[in-house]
Amino acid sequence: MALPIVLVLAMLALTPLGHWQMDELLMMRAFRDRGLSALFGRITSWSPRPLSETLLYVYSSVVHTTGRQLTGTFLLCLWNLLILACLVPAALVRTNDLVARRAALLVALTVLALFVCGHPVAEVFYWSQAAAAYIPSIALIAAPLLCLVLAGHRTGRLDGLVAGCVSLAAMASEVGAFFAVAFGAAGLLLSVGGRWRDTGALAVRRRDAMFLAPLLAGLTILFMLANARFGSEAEIFDATIARHLLPSIGWSLSTFPADALAIDLGPSTPQGFALGLVSRAALLVLCVFAFSRIPGTEQSGLRLVVACFALAALASALFSLFAAYYQFGVNCCERHQTIRSQLVVVALVAVGWLLAWSPWAVPLRHRGVAWMAVASVVAVASSAAHMPAAIAHDIARYGEILQARAANWQDALSPDPEMKLRLSHRGEIIGSIYAPAGDFRDEDATPRPLRAMMQYFGKSRIIAE
Repeated sequence: MALPIVLVLAMLALTPLGHWQMDELLMMRAFRDRGLSALFGRITSWSPRPLSETLLYVYSSVVHTTGRQLTGTFLLCLWNLLILACLVPAALVRTNDLVARRAALLVALTVLALFVCGHPVAEVFYWSQAAAAYIPSIALIAAPLLCLVLAGHRTGRLDGLVAGCVSLAAMASEVGAFFAVAFGAAGLLLSVGGRWRDTGALAVRRRDAMFLAPLLAGLTILFMLANARFGSEAEIFDATIARHLLPSIGWSLSTFPADALAIDLGPSTPQGFALGLVSRAALLVLCVFAFSRIPGTEQSGLRLVVACFALAALASALFSLFAAYYQFGVNCCERHQTIRSQLVVVALVAVGWLLAWSPWAVPLRHRGVAWMAVASVVAVASSAAHMPAAIAHDIARYGEILQARAANWQDALSPDPEMKLRLSHRGEIIGSIYAPAGDFRDEDATPRPLRAMMQYFGKSRIIAE
């Protein structure tokens, strides 16, 4: 269990070095100047993410009230949400079997570790704007699944938890909305279709609300998205693909296997793909071993819900890739790649539970925790093989980076119309603001991130070096 814990703690320690991009500067300026009307305008016309936009509005209000950036505090709160989403479900295992309890904790820790490694992490985990959308999304998807498979049974409360969490995930990000629609549609079709097959009647029952609520929430968000940002012409990077259905489908299908399975080592490499396959296979083995030891039931209702999690995770990951090609014309952006990788982890956990309850897994139910520990180490080590050096680099420069960012903030808040922007503190894990070096003034030729910074802080000149 040590490896996942050490990895997560090392990356968690870097949250004080988190950063803003142009997006925060534009958004927080609007919130500061126009208040709640700006929040409503963003939700209805640009970013239909009621949950994450509200989180950002609260964060913005605290920043403006205190005069402090508080990036690390905000990110730490979001990280804690993800940590609790993975670890709290392990407490639902009701057994005196010590191996079963350890198995549940090992699954939770491994899933948490795989959420934060094997893919780019700077945007989702160290950039406030993206973190507010994507960390709650994956937390609200993973938590109910882990609750179900670790509890090993369905109850009315767990059904309500699933419905509520997945509906909230739809309100956190577009990927969450894709997941909610896929989960709700698959659940209703399989549930109602199964009753029609058995009884000849198309009956919708009260328990189907678990699928209906996320479906309606997701459809509402996607409708808002289709009438807002999705039609924007401002973000097209390849006009030969963007807004063209067949090329977008073709590119998404051809790139999905590598996008979903490979470990990010920069450009796509055979080594990254091989490491990804090893990591995914080891996670699947861990889940089969662990869930075979955890008490539960193979009731068809539970199998249906878990299967819907697997289908929805894969479908939303693929649709996210298609949406990127259709909207932008390229596989954009880092944060989308990160959550697609996380959704693959979710799908594998669900598939692992389904396999654990298949007849061929019966002989595995007496495996000890050592087998699971080996699978966990292989899964995490393969996924994080490229990260220790990068983490060590950022930790070694911790004080320097923190000092540079604090100095930037102080310069920005000073009454002087000019400020110095220190760019030399970019981290290999945490990233940094994207801006070129030079002497800039508030004019059309100035890069947009720097103009946004000048306008937010009321500066007429920035010297970036």
